[in-house]
Amino acid sequence: MGGGHDDLAAPRRAMSRTAGGGDILRCLRHWNPPPPTSGRPADSPPPPQRLWEDRPIMPKTRASRPANRPSRRHEILESAVDLLSIQPPDEIAVSDIASHCGMTPAAFYYHFTSKDEILDEIVGSFADRWSIAVTEAMAEVHSPAELPDCVDTVLSWVEENERPARVYFVTSVGATSACETLRRRTRNELARRASKMFREISPEQDRIRVAIAGLGLITLLEIVSRSRLELDPSYRTLGPAHFRSTAGNLAQALIH
Repeated sequence: MGGGHDDLAAPRRAMSRTAGGGDILRCLRHWNPPPPTSGRPADSPPPPQRLWEDRPIMPKTRASRPANRPSRRHEILESAVDLLSIQPPDEIAVSDIASHCGMTPAAFYYHFTSKDEILDEIVGSFADRWSIAVTEAMAEVHSPAELPDCVDTVLSWVEENERPARVYFVTSVGATSACETLRRRTRNELARRASKMFREISPEQDRIRVAIAGLGLITLLEIVSRSRLELDPSYRTLGPAHFRSTAGNLAQALIH
């Protein structure tokens, strides 16, 4: 044990005997070594990453869902128009409409609650288009002499839209209260527009006369459209050309 102390003391005595040895000892007593380093030189490349560090953590995503099937509502409407254009609603069942477009009645009820609902939608859609067609035809009338052209234009439009027109003017008449309310509202609005047209082309007429003429023109257009669609006796007797000319003359007579 004593020899060990002598071994440690010998270097210190040797250092103290050298020049400046006391200063060196004092520095050693107060020296704080820096924290240990990794031992890697500053200019050496970084260590390779661990395997788990090479794999970025990907966020979890929900499994993709298949796109929703397109709605078959339009197909049902088209099938209903096909059937309703040749038969009244009380002779057609929901199963008939569903079968016509290749689906089950359950699929029909997914889109519509009843047969009346689909009928009301068909009638409502046509009423909007009918109102636009008649209004555009009346906009081209600038004198009583052009009224036959207005009737002719409307009849041509009805022929181009024969299937839904038959539902509106023929098979759905009296089917539901909603259909009748819509038809009456459409007729009244068109009559108001027709009265305005008559005031513009015949300003000398009084308000009562143009109001009657306006309602008369819209009623005439409805009657001749239905006659054309049903091919009733008056249409078959007169023939297409004479039927149109007669309807045009009746329109002119409304304001004279």
